[in-house]
Amino acid sequence: MLEEIRCGCPLCGIEAELYFELSQIDPAVVAKMFSPFPVLLRHSSASSLLSHFRTSPVDEESDNLFRDLFTLREKNPAFVETFLLLTFTPMLHHVVRLVAREQEIPSREDIVQQVLSVFLEVLNSAELQSRKSHYAYAISRSVKREAFEWARSERATSTVLTPTVSKLFEPSDVEEDLDRYALRHFLHRCISRELISSSQIDLLTEFKLNGRSAAEFAALNGLSSNAVRQKFKRLLAKLRRMVKQPAGS
Repeated sequence: MLEEIRCGCPLCGIEAELYFELSQIDPAVVAKMFSPFPVLLRHSSASSLLSHFRTSPVDEESDNLFRDLFTLREKNPAFVETFLLLTFTPMLHHVVRLVAREQEIPSREDIVQQVLSVFLEVLNSAELQSRKSHYAYAISRSVKREAFEWARSERATSTVLTPTVSKLFEPSDVEEDLDRYALRHFLHRCISRELISSSQIDLLTEFKLNGRSAAEFAALNGLSSNAVRQKFKRLLAKLRRMVKQPAGS
């Protein structure tokens, strides 16, 4: 396992909260959960088992522990997923740092959110559930592969969309520059996640970039002026709702 990393990023905060929760579990409760599994039962607490995973080599014994944990997960998914997340936090830190450095994604929070999402998807994957050995290697490899595929997709989407979207909200003065940059990034994210369609971007382009009126847009698209105005109002309302939503919702 990789050495523990503490850098003050969002993942550090999540790790601290989860570790506190794990440390508060009564050892008697842990012993009861571990009782059907002699290999797990060798450890007196969840913290002891976590320390073992983080300091011991990846070998046959670790595979046995992982196998028991995945069996235990069927009855105690919350505990096992929290434990596995803490076990792999050093690896997740490493992936976040690599993606941030090599792929130039602007928001560290976005990277952390995506890497955590990928990690949970890997834990639930059919490939992992069918494995009998080399769990740590398989999890690390899959998380890295999926995270970098996402990062490449994000960069490609940003490269394609930047010329169009940046014109929509081109800053008129220096004071508005940061706000408009944030808005451009928000739209990039909406489009890459398929929250906004290409037709909606076209509507924004015609109104914001080309300066068309509702009547002109209606004439070009065979719609009524009122229908166009209502469509644009709904789009703006949708954007406002997404802005107000908490991250990840």
